[in-house]
Amino acid sequence: MKRITVLGVFILMALSLAHLLAQDKKKKKGKDKEPVPVYNYVVDDPMDAFGPKGDATDAVRYFIFPEFYTHWPVEKNDTIYKYDCFDINHNPIIADTLHDVNDIQYISLVKTHNDYLRTYIDAEGKPRPFPVSQTLYKYERTGTDTWKSLDMIHNYSSTLQEHKDKIVRRDTTFVVNRITGNKQTTIRQYYKVTEIDGSQVANAEKLPTENGDLSGKSGVTTFYFTVPEFYFHWRKKSRDTTYEFLCYDDRDTLIPFVHNFDSVRYYSLFKSFIDSTNTYRGNDGKKKPLPVSTIVKRYDRTSKDKWISVEYPSNKFTDLKGFRDVIVFIDTEAIADPVTETEVQYIYKHFKVIKN
Repeated sequence: MKRITVLGVFILMALSLAHLLAQDKKKKKGKDKEPVPVYNYVVDDPMDAFGPKGDATDAVRYFIFPEFYTHWPVEKNDTIYKYDCFDINHNPIIADTLHDVNDIQYISLVKTHNDYLRTYIDAEGKPRPFPVSQTLYKYERTGTDTWKSLDMIHNYSSTLQEHKDKIVRRDTTFVVNRITGNKQTTIRQYYKVTEIDGSQVANAEKLPTENGDLSGKSGVTTFYFTVPEFYFHWRKKSRDTTYEFLCYDDRDTLIPFVHNFDSVRYYSLFKSFIDSTNTYRGNDGKKKPLPVSTIVKRYDRTSKDKWISVEYPSNKFTDLKGFRDVIVFIDTEAIADPVTETEVQYIYKHFKVIKN
């Protein structure tokens, strides 16, 4: 019995010793093992909320413009005066994203207001005054320091001389990038411009009329346009949908105001509406229905009075032929200018168009 007890004690001691040796071996093995590498990642995406945020720096842009131009729209009661800028190819230039002021080749002063003598029915079935847009002045850069000005109301053309050393006014705008926090300051200076010569425009082709029919009786100037019957010059509404024609020249460039409809290479009819099934997030952070604009028809000129029309999305093609001597209806747009106390009439004569 004593021998059995001693043997049991030796067995327990052996097991304990084996356990201690195993633990010691495991610790040594852990010390000899290669350390796990740690990688440090730098997030450069400014959209990542956990990425590094650089210090907000001020970017200052300087521009110098002729004094007849104004960056801000001018509002007078329900009338808005706004300058539109275009490059040498008549492409619109967004003034807020302008990089080089020398890219501006043309400037137009456009007046928009409501004509209370004419109405249309809105989406709610209520009559509304008809919106009117009119080009008052056009300016074309003709040299390094000269402009050609055309007064569309009084048919007056003049050459303007720049005096960039004489600053007549300034304005400044500040924009903060909500993503990066960077600030952008735009400083505009406007220099003196003087007229060096001017005269009444004798050539009717220089005016916004295609055949030279003008009448200035009783302070009224009338411009005549002959257009195909499928075209309409103002926007049309059908409930919450708006239809509008846009005109393009041979260079596929949008024509902001058509002087001669024979120069229109193709007409595009656009449909604009609000898609309530899709939304976007506005500047106020709220979801809003998505505005949609899509082309529904296009009319390509194949000869003087022939077109090929394309319907979208069916891609249906139709050959059309026009007859200028058959006038089917006439549209008249009368615009009264309270500033100059004059009236301008635009008369659109629509000629017959049939399938060829």
